[in-house]
Amino acid sequence: MFEEKVRLGRFSSILLLYALVMLTSGSAIWFLGGKVINQTKEFLGTAADWPEQLEEKAKQSLPAETWESISGQVDAFKDYWKDLLGKEEMPTLTLLQDQQLLYDSLNIDQRETFRSLEPVERDSFFLIENKNEQIEYLERKATEMHNRAMEAMEKQGGEIAEKSAAVIKSAWSGLLGFFAQMTYLAVIPIYLFYFLSSNRNLLEDLEKELSFLSESVKQDVIFLIREFVSILVSFFRGQLLIGLLMGVGYAIGFSISGLKFGITLGLLFGLLNIVPYLGSIVGIITALLVAYLQPGGIAESGEWTVLLGCGISFVVVQLIESYYLTPKIMGQQTGLHPVVVMVSIFFWGTALGGILGMIFGIPLTAFIIIAWRLLCRKYFNLSLCR
Repeated sequence: MFEEKVRLGRFSSILLLYALVMLTSGSAIWFLGGKVINQTKEFLGTAADWPEQLEEKAKQSLPAETWESISGQVDAFKDYWKDLLGKEEMPTLTLLQDQQLLYDSLNIDQRETFRSLEPVERDSFFLIENKNEQIEYLERKATEMHNRAMEAMEKQGGEIAEKSAAVIKSAWSGLLGFFAQMTYLAVIPIYLFYFLSSNRNLLEDLEKELSFLSESVKQDVIFLIREFVSILVSFFRGQLLIGLLMGVGYAIGFSISGLKFGITLGLLFGLLNIVPYLGSIVGIITALLVAYLQPGGIAESGEWTVLLGCGISFVVVQLIESYYLTPKIMGQQTGLHPVVVMVSIFFWGTALGGILGMIFGIPLTAFIIIAWRLLCRKYFNLSLCR
């Protein structure tokens, strides 16, 4: 027990464990939170332009007749993609090759400012040769546009008053929500202390409802229910741990490979692997698109180094997960042999039709084994169960 290892009382141990969890989580958010948020924002901004980039490449590589036959579906997909990401329609840009390279080197905010410029202002921007002066020009134009927007807002007093009231209401709601979340966090240690220090059997009510059964059968049913709940909790705890470890592995591999948004995408794909293989499937497709379309990627340079590095990262992390993490962690959490863990995933994945079977395959197998041992030992008296 934790309290025995640290030689503290139960209540103090719970508070200490809670503090350690909060400290670890807070430190991770402090060091990685800002980077993940920025990468997520930039990723969503870049992803909005993917259909246009793919359309341009398709026009260059496909025969004219083929392109004409699919252009309608491409336009429909572009509209759907923009609605999905909530991206407003921006002015269409027609740039020369060197101008396009300069545009691609800008960050998301600078690109939005550039798109909002008048054609004459864009020409003035491209006449500037110094990179720092180009950035200063965009910042100055962004400030001018902001000031013009503020002046327009000042002329609309009534609307501003209504919007201000809405903002205040939203801020107040957010403040109340913040305090509510803090209250929940403060209540957690008390909640844990009550349930962990309580000697009451949480299955008492269920046991009373099963009073029509004989005492022996009732105890067996209660035992199986308790074991099944314990197996489910242990399984999802282990699956979350595996997902986090895979996310860290992906993030490191992607960052080394030179994939943009590597940390954000790596952590996301790892957490998606809570559903077995979902993160890998989504990750391979997304990594391929990012590696192809990112500035300096396959579409521009023709080099496949980034994609090769991402592929190696996927293979290495997946092998570690399949042959070490899942058998080791799930074996410890559920009490199953590593080979049984691997067989159960493939068996139930086939029997229940894919993802659902992969999710519940391990807890179902563990429960069936426990139920079988109970039945054959107590009721059948079989020697092979001894």
